[in-house]
Order: sequence, then structure tokens, then C-alpha cells
Amino acid sequence: MKFMNSNIEKYFTVIVPVFNDTERLKKCLKSLNNQTLEKSLFNIIVVNNNEEEFLDLDLQEYKNLKIIYEPEKGSYASRNKGITFSKTEILAFTDSDCLPDENWLINAKKYFDNDLNKEIGVLTGPVPLFFKQVGKLTSAELYEKYTGFDFKSYASEGACGAGNWFSYKAVLEEFGGFNSKLRSNGDTELSKKISRKYRIIYAEDIIVRHPARDSISSVVFKYQRLMGGVYQRKFKSKPLSFFVYLLNFILRRFKFMSKKIFTVSLKDSYAINMVCIAIIFGVSLEYFRLIFHFEPKR
Repeated sequence: MKFMNSNIEKYFTVIVPVFNDTERLKKCLKSLNNQTLEKSLFNIIVVNNNEEEFLDLDLQEYKNLKIIYEPEKGSYASRNKGITFSKTEILAFTDSDCLPDENWLINAKKYFDNDLNKEIGVLTGPVPLFFKQVGKLTSAELYEKYTGFDFKSYASEGACGAGNWFSYKAVLEEFGGFNSKLRSNGDTELSKKISRKYRIIYAEDIIVRHPARDSISSVVFKYQRLMGGVYQRKFKSKPLSFFVYLLNFILRRFKFMSKKIFTVSLKDSYAINMVCIAIIFGVSLEYFRLIFHFEPKR
């Protein structure tokens, strides 16, 4: 593959936004440090989104790591800052709580090596969950087990999550990068725009592992954050449509609860139902926060 810029020495830049998550970031960086792709072919940009947090990282351990700061709130603003500072033709994105497989980069490289006509818009793959104690799941982890990420379905719909994403820098710049005004759903918005012109490729060997949320409050927060993203992206000027969306969301949770009564053990069903009820309550509260113009959760 010919690079666009003769000064480019590396193949990938991996961009990792972080906000109050130093300990999990260290584990993510360890996974990146253990990549089978030789380190001369990639570098890492960590974008710190919290000026009050000092990232206690050993820069001697990560020779190809650069830390920059983004004052604007939100992971999408942080990713855009990483795009601006990157100097490679191909960019990779993951999150500070994720663990890329050791072959993540070397496997991605073969797809771009073979993309002679530059048809790839986004390359992605599976995002399996991992648990703190496999044999002793919390109620939240049980819920997550049955509702985990389905990046294959996302890709079939022309979408992708930013936890496992590769793109040409030129493609991202062509579409203006991520919408920094959003707190959630910005990756969906951008990938769907890209899919109208380029290919969204799902590959089984492009693997990034994500921790299952182990507390009900963290699961509720996830859905509140997602609700805020949907509101900003679709319903900010359509309150009635947003209310219909909320009702449909609640109905889907009740359908999910009903289905699990007959498909899992009584103990697991009870745990899942408790999480669903908490989600419904939390998302309903978030609905009122949003329509009264409170800032979406981040």
C-alpha cells in the first residue's frame, strides 16, 4: 500500500479517549503493548478528557505512546482531537476499558493491504464481553450477558461502535469526523454516513473485548447516556416523537423480561427483571431531564 504522505513511517494510529479511567486504561495499553504487529508500525494517542486527572503512565514502557488533552467534554471531541494529531493514513479506535486482542492490529492490516481501491469505510469485528467471576455473575452481568454488543448486526445496518473501529483518516475527514456535540450515538451517526459511500466490513478476527457492567447503576447509566444521544441526534425538536420512542423502549424491555421468564432459570429471570425495572425507571427519569433541557449524561 502506498501512503498518502511520504513522511509517514507507521501504519496505524490507535486513538483511545479516556475520562476518569486510568486503571482500566493501563490494562488497555498493556493489550496494545502486547500486539503481535511490530511496534514500528503503529503508535498510540491517548486523549485525556479530564484536566483534573493526571494519567500516571510510564512513558518509558510505551515508546510509541503520546498523551494529549481535550478540554471540550465528550468522547467524540476527544476522538476528533486524536484524528487531528494523527499522522498515519489509517486510524484505529478503541475505548479505555477495552482489551484489544493481541492480533487486532496485524489482522486489520491484511484487510487494508488488500484494499487496493480504497473501498473500506469502516472495518470492525466482534466485541465479546468478559466478566469478573465467570461462575458468579451479578444481576447486572446476567443482563449484559443476554444483551451484549452485536457488532455484526450493527455492521449489517451500516453502523459501528467506536470501541472497535478502523478507518482511513481521509474518510473520517471527508465526513467531518465525529459530532462533538453528542454524548452518545456519535459513532452510529458517523458510520451510517460513511456507509452511504464506502463499505462497512465486519471481520470475525478483528476482536476487542469489553468488560460487562457489574452493577445495576452502571447499566442504568449506560441507557441514560444512550437516551441522551438519541435525543440529541433525533428528537431535540420533536418532543412528541421522543415520548413515543420512550414508550417503545419501555415496551421492548417488558417483552425482553417476558421472554426470559420462559427461557432462563427462575433465579436468572428474577435478576434480569430487576435490572429491566431499574432501567425503565432510570430512563424515564432521564427523559424528563432531557425535555427540561438538562445536559445529557456523558
